[in-house]
Amino acid sequence: MKMNSPKIRFKGYTEDWEQRKLDDVTVKIGSGKTPSGGENAYVDAGIPLIRSQNVNDNKVDFEDIVYIDESTDKLMMNSRVFANDVLLNITGASIGRSAVYKGLDEANVNQHVCIIRPIEGYHPDFIQLNLASDRGQKQIKSSQAGGGREGLNFQQIGKMEFVFPTLDEQKQIGNYFNNIDHLITLHQRKCEQTKTLKKYMLQKMFPQEGQKVPEIRFEGFTGDWEQRKLGELGTVQTCKRIFKEQTSEKGDIPFFKNGTIGLEPDSYISREMYEEFRRLYPYPEVGDTLISVVGSIGRTAEYTGKDEYFQDSNVVWLKTDGSINKKFLKISYQVIKWLIEGSTVKHLYNDNILRSEIVMPVSQIEQAKIAEFFEELDHLITLHQREYEKLQELKKFMLQNMFV
Repeated sequence: MKMNSPKIRFKGYTEDWEQRKLDDVTVKIGSGKTPSGGENAYVDAGIPLIRSQNVNDNKVDFEDIVYIDESTDKLMMNSRVFANDVLLNITGASIGRSAVYKGLDEANVNQHVCIIRPIEGYHPDFIQLNLASDRGQKQIKSSQAGGGREGLNFQQIGKMEFVFPTLDEQKQIGNYFNNIDHLITLHQRKCEQTKTLKKYMLQKMFPQEGQKVPEIRFEGFTGDWEQRKLGELGTVQTCKRIFKEQTSEKGDIPFFKNGTIGLEPDSYISREMYEEFRRLYPYPEVGDTLISVVGSIGRTAEYTGKDEYFQDSNVVWLKTDGSINKKFLKISYQVIKWLIEGSTVKHLYNDNILRSEIVMPVSQIEQAKIAEFFEELDHLITLHQREYEKLQELKKFMLQNMFV
């Protein structure tokens, strides 16, 4: 029996951990089956049938759940799911995903989901976390059976080995990760809610087709909005061409292409070239909105003044004449109907940009207030997204260091 302990551990725990096979710490390892009649056996309400798409990272997702009736459930009684069962996807692209069933209601599983039911002294959250850890995922990958088809059988699952502390320490670790998962879900939900609110307000705070005023407007502003072609507000600009051989995977100045603006760069240019081209050729001003015009058409990013360069012709910006607030223009790009050409490779050409129309209030004060409102929503979205990503990284790190 192998003894061990992890790199990071809660204070007060000193006992060695003990290695066990899942067969030794469970009373059940098994899956369900496809109900007789397949999808025709599904009913509008009844016993939830958990499928692989419902098992996510420590979460049973009921948004896409299907139901079976009591008679079908009775025929599948050997695969009934109870509270605190560990569920593991054992086939297909989602193989290795797992969750603990926390529901109080009866449920069942199909043949793609395995039930792992621990014996007393072994906590389901701790087992699930082990399955999600690097050690668990490596064992799952090395154990896959079925030749050309990915799959795990019950014997292979039972032979998987993990190292267990006392039950009390298992609970402490499980609670810690449950708290992280709660915060991850919270920020993910807040992010999605804010995105939904933004989408709704874009529809309400910009006039609909054929209308001259929006449904929702800041107090104190009246009068019709104007319909203007972008060509009436400025000219299309682009940087000097950079050839592939002039770029590198590492370097001084990030070089953004149509597929990477607003994201992370995947190539760089020298500072010498950057300084020369910025001095001699068109270059965006702070606050200009860069637009991808091929591939990811319409993707935008605001130029904030950093030292960076942009792909000619595929990334452009509108050099405005001062008649429109730049931040309002950036928001308008999210509701504009671009005049896109091309069948195989679609492209937004300069002439089409200039002929594209937006609707705008006459008052730049109103433009600024609208821009400020949506900028705050974007800030909240970014905030929740960053917190979500930080927590995901924290969870990944702790999974690597709190388990053996």
